[in-house]
Amino acid sequence: MSLFDPSPNKISSAELRQLKNWVYEILTLDRDVPISISQLKCTEPGCPPLETVIAVMSQPPQTYKIHRPTTEIDRGDVIQAIDAD
Repeated sequence: MSLFDPSPNKISSAELRQLKNWVYEILTLDRDVPISISQLKCTEPGCPPLETVIAVMSQPPQTYKIHRPTTEIDRGDVIQAIDAD
């Protein structure tokens, strides 16, 4: 599933900006570090239907997964995903 797919789980540009801002704040990243956020459909048994993958293009790159759609993520979810790494 793409972030640009017209579905009830489509994230707005303001929500996407907020999600990225949380990542920048929590990781105390320079704003020049690119962050990619993808919402993926999971078809594996026991996996939630949608998960969000946050990729931070730092050196070395970092990836965090949150097992819920982007539209349902709050700051606490981001903290938990980063702390779990």
